Amino acid sequence: MKIDILLRKKIMRSFIAQQLIFLVITTLLFNVSCQHDQREKTEDSQSEWQEKGPKEKWEYTGTYQVTLPCKDCKGIIVNLELKPDGSYKIAQNYNENDSIAGEIKTEIGQYQWNENDSLIILNNQKFVFLDKVLSWKNPAVARIEKDSIKTYTFQKL
Repeated sequence: MKIDILLRKKIMRSFIAQQLIFLVITTLLFNVSCQHDQREKTEDSQSEWQEKGPKEKWEYTGTYQVTLPCKDCKGIIVNLELKPDGSYKIAQNYNENDSIAGEIKTEIGQYQWNENDSLIILNNQKFVFLDKVLSWKNPAVARIEKDSIKTYTFQKL
């Protein structure tokens, strides 16, 4: 009878060990297959991104605005509209004060991308595009000494 009980305990331990090994192997295989699926999805999205041209990667078209400092007026409100067809319109409003609109200068034309795909060039004016913000690199307006880089950063409207 003791032998029978010992034999049953040994069989139970063996059965439990087999079940535990099966569970561990199944879990490992499941994790490996999930990681493989995630890698494929990541690789697919990266290849789709790389296949797109620079104008498809960034949603840069739209209207941007900045108010530039001015010595002789309250500020220069600059609106820049970049259109999907490659054209642009830039309007500069020289505000005299809150109640009187100042002189408005408007320019239209075609813009271009340079080789690194993040620089937009319009009529010799350069703008760097990052995260829905345009930074004016060489404005054709005289800078005031206290100007900061933020002063020449256009926000998308």
